[in-house]
Amino acid sequence: MVQDVYIIMRTLSVKYKVFFALLGVTFITVLFIGLVAVLLGLASIKILMMLILVVPFSLVFAETFSRPVEALARANDQLKTQSAAMNSAANGIIITDLKGIVKWVNPAFTQLTGYEFGEVVGRNLKMLNSGSQSPEFFRNMWSVISSGNVWQDEVVNRRKDGSLYTEEMTITPVADHEGRISQFVAIKHDITERKRLEQVVRSSHERMESELNVARDIQMSMLPLKFPAFPDREDIEVYARLIAAREVGGDFYDFYFIDEENFCFVVGDVSGKGVPAALFMAVTKAVIKASSTNEISTARILTHVNNEISRDNENNMFITVFMGILNTTTGYLVYTNAGHNPPFVLKRDGEVRKLPELHGLVIGAFQGVEYKETVMQLNRGDTVFAFTDGVTEAQNIQGKLYSEERLVKLLRGLAADDCKILVNRVVEDVIVYEDGALQADDITILSMHFREQTADSVVDYLFTSISSRMEEIPIMIGRFEEFALRHSLPVEILQKINIVFDELLSNIISYAYKDGLEHEIEIKIRFYKEKLIITIMDDGVPYNPFDRTSPDITLGFEEREIGGLGVHLVKLLVDDYSYEYKKQVKKNITSFKKHI
Repeated sequence: MVQDVYIIMRTLSVKYKVFFALLGVTFITVLFIGLVAVLLGLASIKILMMLILVVPFSLVFAETFSRPVEALARANDQLKTQSAAMNSAANGIIITDLKGIVKWVNPAFTQLTGYEFGEVVGRNLKMLNSGSQSPEFFRNMWSVISSGNVWQDEVVNRRKDGSLYTEEMTITPVADHEGRISQFVAIKHDITERKRLEQVVRSSHERMESELNVARDIQMSMLPLKFPAFPDREDIEVYARLIAAREVGGDFYDFYFIDEENFCFVVGDVSGKGVPAALFMAVTKAVIKASSTNEISTARILTHVNNEISRDNENNMFITVFMGILNTTTGYLVYTNAGHNPPFVLKRDGEVRKLPELHGLVIGAFQGVEYKETVMQLNRGDTVFAFTDGVTEAQNIQGKLYSEERLVKLLRGLAADDCKILVNRVVEDVIVYEDGALQADDITILSMHFREQTADSVVDYLFTSISSRMEEIPIMIGRFEEFALRHSLPVEILQKINIVFDELLSNIISYAYKDGLEHEIEIKIRFYKEKLIITIMDDGVPYNPFDRTSPDITLGFEEREIGGLGVHLVKLLVDDYSYEYKKQVKKNITSFKKHI
């Protein structure tokens, strides 16, 4: 570009010289003709004739050359404007020859590199080389621009003071009037600050990714992942799956046996994301498990958990929880829903039943909340399907939700007797629905199947009932003796259990009913691994037979208070005993265990 400026300026100079030279020749010619005429004594008419011939010719000749001079003047003004723009440009501009020798730089180049105009003109730009780029990098650059193409890339260079900077450089080949490359023009844009900010963002992103990985590790390490979870149990099958979203939340699930009969399962979803949510989840999960060690009431468990979690909850986090405890002998399912998605029960006949009850606020929001619970009869062959909102609120690329309606429709068409297949089928349908959309929340599903008893089962049950009449007691004892004979129970054990049956059933029939009507008393017996677990359920008035103080047997018969000796004997004959009143079903549940 500078070379073009030089050429035009030279052209302007030549044209102006020609123009003024012609004017001078015309003037000298006229003067010469006049002198000759005077010397020769020519008449004035002849002189006039000669001037008429010479002067118009000179004027026409001068006019002819005045037009391109005006055009050249305009071009000169334009070049001055362009030159001012190049000198005022914010980006550094360099013009080099074909060997990379600097011919011209603008002031922005000096500001960028620290090199003055006189320090770089006539020198090679290798002075800026920081050594950060490989020789191959520069060979590729020269290959591109030598072939007449524009080259652009980021380069780390060194300033005059030795500091490094990053620039975005564009090199454009410039051809002469014959089409041959005569020079190169390079434009340098300082992107050092931009690169620094990019590094800050990148570091922050990497740190966030690291935190998310830690959160994911915390989350997954707290979950039971071994399936089948209870290979030696024939009454329960459970399978669960958690698919963490990129921004890890605090979803979790857990399941375990509180004792040999009561199976506990929990699904929860913590507010928030990342490490705080994962840690909050871990604490909540631990408190739930610790609180359920000797407790089978989900209401009491979650009431205690809420008071513990909300006490020092400075970040105001909370967690939705669905908790259920299934008595595998009676089939009673006790559950509490603390602000969680209502789960479903998939009945053996194909019905999908929603459990819509909410028993309290989310866990951790407020202290002093008393949670409630619901008790329902779960039949063998039924399945409980619990999940978090990552399922129903999954979105496709149009932003539409998966929805509870779609989930119910899918569940109605699936077999519920294989928990793993059931859970995986739902997960697959959610992923298909998302159709590549980003997973916004964790997806957590837990399925628990209450298995039916098979002929070759190592666990045996006896489910029976009697009417609230004394003459029914021997009938019940007879049924138990048949059950005991089938399992070759020792006679001593048989006699002890018969005494327990006689005492407990007599108390129920005699004192539990005030209406004079006949009632049903249910008896459920479970025999597994040399242990009998017997549960008696009645709908009489609430009464705990084990609350009564045992009589002082060191006293004489006349000195002791009347009553209590039979229950005292029961306590001595069994290995463990318990009592609970289920308000929802209005039943007394008396249980005892006996090791064989």
